[in-house]
Amino acid sequence: MNTKMMRTVACVLMTSLVIGILGSVPATGKAAKIKLNKKKVSLEIGDSVKLKVKSYKGKVKWSSSKKKVASVSKKGVVKAKKKGKAVITAKAGAKKMKCKITVKNKIQEPEVAVPSPQPTDVTNPQVQSTVVPSATVSPSAEPVAEPTDIPEPTATPQYMQEGAFVYDKLDISWIDPEKPMIAFTFDDGPVGSADSDYSMRILNVLKEYGMHATFNYVTSKLTSESMRNEVLISMENGNEIANHTSQWSSLSDSTVFPDGEAIAAEVEKSRDALSELTGISNFTLRPPNLGQNALVLENVNVPMIGCNIISNDWESTVTKERIVEVSKTAKDGDIVLFHETMPNTAEAVEELVPYFVENGYQIVSVVELFAAKDIPLFRGNYYNKAEYMEPKY
Repeated sequence: MNTKMMRTVACVLMTSLVIGILGSVPATGKAAKIKLNKKKVSLEIGDSVKLKVKSYKGKVKWSSSKKKVASVSKKGVVKAKKKGKAVITAKAGAKKMKCKITVKNKIQEPEVAVPSPQPTDVTNPQVQSTVVPSATVSPSAEPVAEPTDIPEPTATPQYMQEGAFVYDKLDISWIDPEKPMIAFTFDDGPVGSADSDYSMRILNVLKEYGMHATFNYVTSKLTSESMRNEVLISMENGNEIANHTSQWSSLSDSTVFPDGEAIAAEVEKSRDALSELTGISNFTLRPPNLGQNALVLENVNVPMIGCNIISNDWESTVTKERIVEVSKTAKDGDIVLFHETMPNTAEAVEELVPYFVENGYQIVSVVELFAAKDIPLFRGNYYNKAEYMEPKY
């Protein structure tokens, strides 16, 4: 190849390279933002919706926080399966995007009444011609039984048996009893309802993932609108509102509570305050400092809730990393103790909720944990995890 021709070829190649580079740069000079086409979807059971990641050409990894409520295919097609809430996560490279799915029961279409065939009038051909042809009715059809006004009896779940405690606002329809579940409990609130409050950070991450917890409130702190609003927001989000008395002395401390009457009066005092605010009639009790003895058990008229995983988050030396490490040891049926008053707790819970959800766990309140496992709660018993205990009183 002579020198002139070599120069010509080189020029052509260089021109093509420059054009290719310029053509790959967006006209605006900025990369388009990667995002989901939907952030929130409401579906009826059986419906489906296609989710897409905009401005992304690579492979997207899809996952559902609750596959029994809403599943998602490899192509982002969400299928509504069961009433409840789920979070669909799309992972595009290092970016994660979420869409909240609410599944409702299918609305039944009203049945259209079909007119009954008229008897044939053999004396009037005109009337006879309007009769529904007999060929449309199967001569072998079985007679249809008339509906009865009395429903057939159904077995009462164990958790609702006579003498058992049942929380007023209990709803376990969103829980899959075949999946493992852990109860998160938070003591010493309320803190307040400002966005920056530790309590709201905890409530917000639970709500984001469609999970619930038990909040044990100290009623002497219900002194401001912000404090009271937190309790109401927590209740509205589906969390269990529970009693932590009005103070911090152990009910087993005889210098403060010398007899059973004093113990019962303290529990009733705080119950009244919570009931007036929420409209709920009765609450489980987390005794202050987990203090209890035979006298306490005999005089508290509701189940008392302990724990078997203690985060120790109230200690100033305990780091967020330590809270996460201890809490991750929780297994199916365990009850974890936190305090909503601590900054490290809020940060830890923001990590723990997605961790447990992604590992197939459901985070539930104490009353939901026992009901979903069909274990009754009885007054006079002290429960550290979801295990059956015989009633004492």
